[in-house]
Amino acid sequence: MNAHALTYPALQRRLISTRRSRALFLPRTTQHVRSQSVLAELARAAVAVLALATWCVSLLLIAG
Repeated sequence: MNAHALTYPALQRRLISTRRSRALFLPRTTQHVRSQSVLAELARAAVAVLALATWCVSLLLIAG
């Protein structure tokens, strides 16, 4: 067999490793999170804590 011949699994491994390394460095493949204000983040955190508290209270009411 020729030394430069590729088997199908070897080709798959090469393509997967190429995709992984390329995805780290190309800006078009990375996801950028929009920067938000601190107030918006605090509001989101407050809503999450309120939802968790509501969930806990409802579980206590159901169990009681």
